[in-house]
Amino acid sequence: MAKLLIIEDDPFVRRFYEKLFRFKKFDFEITSDGLDGIIKAKSGKFDLIILDIVLPKIDGLEVLRRLKQDPQTADINVIMLTNIEDQAVAKKAAQLGAIGFIIKSSVEPEKLPEKISEFLNK
Repeated sequence: MAKLLIIEDDPFVRRFYEKLFRFKKFDFEITSDGLDGIIKAKSGKFDLIILDIVLPKIDGLEVLRRLKQDPQTADINVIMLTNIEDQAVAKKAAQLGAIGFIIKSSVEPEKLPEKISEFLNK
């Protein structure tokens, strides 16, 4: 089974993701800031990171940059999941190594595990 790391700062969204991904029987961990996300990514064996952009301490793009530059975490696939609808930001995320860029409002929340599964099955 694939293991996910979810890096999301909004407490309501985190609780929702916890319930949703637990219900769908995903193996996952959640953290609330960019710095802790980097630490967790290095300490666990994750197959995929779901990364918000607007985060405390270190924003998501900087987290992505650091993860991809570190040999210990460079091979972990990362999907950006954000409310930022900006093509320049999406392009920057792709250049930094993200395999996907999902706008939260473009996916029904209940369908998110299916969308994540699509990325895991590629």
